Amino acid sequence: MSVSFAKSAFAVSALAAVSIAGSESEAALRGYVVSGELLLFSAADQELPSGWSVVAEGALEHGANVLSLSGLCDMTTSGSSVVSLYSKPMATGRHQLVLRNAEGRSFGLGDLSLALVDGKWSLLSTGDFAGRAAFELVESSTALVRQSDDAFTLTGELVLSETAMHELGIEGSERCTLGAVTLIGSAFFDPARKVELAAPAASAGVGPDVVVSTIGSTFGEYGAVGSIGAYAVTTVSCNIGTTDAIWIDTGTQPNRHPVIGTQLYRLKSVAGATRFEQIGMSWLKHGFCAADAPSCTNLGPPGSTYAGNGSCDWLGLFATDTYGDSLNASQPGCGPRSEVNPWTGVYPFPYILGGGASGNAIYKRLQVNNSDLDPAQNSGATYWGEVVYICTDEPDVHKYNNYSVRSTTVGGLSGGQYNLSFGGSTIPMKSALEQWATVDPGVSIKFADIAGDGRIYLGTKVTNMGVGQYHYEYALFNMNSDRGAQALSVPLSSGAILNNVGFHDVDYHSGEPYALTDWSANVVPNSSVTWSTQTFAANPNANALRWSTTYNYRFDSNAAPQQGQVTVTLFKPGTPTTITFNTDVPGSSCGTFSYCSTSVTTNGCGPTMSGSGTPSAVNPSGFTITCSNLEGQKNGLFFFGLGQTSVAWAVGSTSTRCVTAPVQRLPSANSGGTAGACDGSISVDWNAWRAANPTGLGSPYSAGQTLFAQTWFRDPPAPTATNLSNALGWTICP
Repeated sequence: MSVSFAKSAFAVSALAAVSIAGSESEAALRGYVVSGELLLFSAADQELPSGWSVVAEGALEHGANVLSLSGLCDMTTSGSSVVSLYSKPMATGRHQLVLRNAEGRSFGLGDLSLALVDGKWSLLSTGDFAGRAAFELVESSTALVRQSDDAFTLTGELVLSETAMHELGIEGSERCTLGAVTLIGSAFFDPARKVELAAPAASAGVGPDVVVSTIGSTFGEYGAVGSIGAYAVTTVSCNIGTTDAIWIDTGTQPNRHPVIGTQLYRLKSVAGATRFEQIGMSWLKHGFCAADAPSCTNLGPPGSTYAGNGSCDWLGLFATDTYGDSLNASQPGCGPRSEVNPWTGVYPFPYILGGGASGNAIYKRLQVNNSDLDPAQNSGATYWGEVVYICTDEPDVHKYNNYSVRSTTVGGLSGGQYNLSFGGSTIPMKSALEQWATVDPGVSIKFADIAGDGRIYLGTKVTNMGVGQYHYEYALFNMNSDRGAQALSVPLSSGAILNNVGFHDVDYHSGEPYALTDWSANVVPNSSVTWSTQTFAANPNANALRWSTTYNYRFDSNAAPQQGQVTVTLFKPGTPTTITFNTDVPGSSCGTFSYCSTSVTTNGCGPTMSGSGTPSAVNPSGFTITCSNLEGQKNGLFFFGLGQTSVAWAVGSTSTRCVTAPVQRLPSANSGGTAGACDGSISVDWNAWRAANPTGLGSPYSAGQTLFAQTWFRDPPAPTATNLSNALGWTICP
């Protein structure tokens, strides 16, 4: 089964009109505060195929659950018919919905948006099915009733959408009933102004909503110091909220304007697996005097209207404010990240560290090491420029769309730094980590919200490297949490062996007070691998994962992935002390796997290695190694070693030796069968042999240990003949 995680912007267009009860009127746009409940049946009562379920994370699966939903929506009507309806994402909070399949994989559905799509009432996902309908309301059960122009109710039976069923490969025409939805809408528009926003009613979602509408169109390049180049980009912000956004930088409230940060990310392949890493960051440009220029109504719902404020101190509705790359690179106008609380937007102004100071070419600017851009060291890599705005007056629900990204191309080396340019258009309201999931199949993105703080994301990708090895890649992105992260722990099941354990971070610079010491990794076999930095109590300036930053954690393992819980320990004191993510982790690893190519004898036989039973650390028998499809009446033997390779058996031979020296030979045996036919085989009970040979190669054998074996058989004339089978590996079980 294959599921695409591509995200796409959703726009309501050409929607079928739905008749509703209400007064006749001209075409009009109305804004509503929406609140209600989603009833989710117990897993046993959901009409999904066996092994599938939709669950609320952290809730009991054997009982029904009720999730609260709230947000804002826009409804366009014509006469008594609804032309379109679209809501902003309604947070599911700690009850994030997860769709699980029979193999134990899960897909986070994220916050939900209500929309009328092609005449169907749908709930769109912001998670792994981003931009597509995760659920639908059954048409025969759906009732939309307008009590007046100022209120409506919507109820209906909840089913898995046809889109989701198709992408997940769920066959059949029967709809999968999951629960029910009840929503109430209350208008906050002035009835006398059908399109323009009036003074809104009190609501958590009412207020400014500043996003990055445009990045670019070129990189400013400001020279290099040593191997580090300095860059800056043009940034354009847009207020898509319901009230003007504060932009004050003078007078009695000078610290009420946004601050602007720039980051650079790289995606490349290493040894057959992909790595997504942050390779650069800037200090923060402090905004000043909102230009209040038109217009960015394309980022809002249908009918959005530009309404400028006319004052330097405020950014109006669907108005833009632009800073060229030279302004964003102006060193006196850039302040430190360390003095900003990303969740509240609070900071001292004038800023304390580096206030008004200038320095060398790279001081405070977006710094990138040439080695991270060098095409010779990063063949095939792709890059993404990212910009974030942190504001002081946004309501909480508007604090998750402040990032935007744009594809970046590396050119030639000039003036000590690589030339960077943009490709494609700005992708608004999307972080670089989320873009990783769009362009790299198999990436899973989960997030956790911290009460009274911000949001942290975890990206996961597991790559099957073959020959019984898997590469695990974790990217932890702190979107806007002031508390940050101090440790990340991945559970290890019995028998999971780790190699190439690694860590990657991005360096702070220009006098930021934070330490640059890499996180250390501690591997406890059959328990966990944990990366950590110093605690807040030990060092408040430790190299914690701070806001607008991504750190990477990786390893190779013999264990295939299964669903488990990755735990992140928060850095600054508070409650909770940890957050968790359900994602892929190494499973229990024991058993057999085949590798290396199968050779063919001169008689056309294809000798094939296999294993049956359990290679147990404690049982004296019950694991048999077999080589079948041998030519009959041939003498042969098994040999095993502690590592794997791929080299020619001998000069001129067509065989491949797949086991590294030193090797242990087992007793020879005759293949039996019929001479000239491919019906021969030889076998050995490995556990019994091991018990009889306590000093064999690699002994004493223990759970988690991996061995590799091949079969040699007599096939003259050597050395041009084919004398080896393929290879078998096995990891010993507890």
